[in-house]
Amino acid sequence: MLSLLLCERGPLVRPLLYLSAYFERNREQYVDLLLGVSRSGAWQEWIRFFLRGVAPQSEDAILRSQKLLELWQQYRARMQTARASALGLDLIDSLFSTPVLTIPMAAGRLKVTYASAQFNVEKLIKRGILKEVTGNRRNRVYIAREILQIISSRDTLSPPASDHSRRH
Repeated sequence: MLSLLLCERGPLVRPLLYLSAYFERNREQYVDLLLGVSRSGAWQEWIRFFLRGVAPQSEDAILRSQKLLELWQQYRARMQTARASALGLDLIDSLFSTPVLTIPMAAGRLKVTYASAQFNVEKLIKRGILKEVTGNRRNRVYIAREILQIISSRDTLSPPASDHSRRH
């Protein structure tokens, strides 16, 4: 919610700041400080705690963004060496906003027929960009595993909880 509020108010363009990871690592302190705000209006302590989380989480967002940019460049290079159509490149671009797709989703994103979308998805499978994960003959789901790993990794930048600054 805080990231969305920062987007609405202007400091962030997109909700790339994932503060929940910081709060989870410092869960006990987070709860204690929120309780302090509720019970006695201890906003200063809460704001200090919040701001201590912004820097490492910002660094984490930058690192993830850099990794995603490098991966995007690698994917496009793989497809360009394969003399891929612009549709394959467009599909790669769309994976960075939604790394899970089906053939109908690909057809909608590319504004092409089912057969054309399937052809382009298969090219991405051959290049190791997509992987089918259901094992079904119909209603297959494909994922861009490397993108998902970067987005969901807990260890991109995960500083330990700081107990030295705790207040009770």
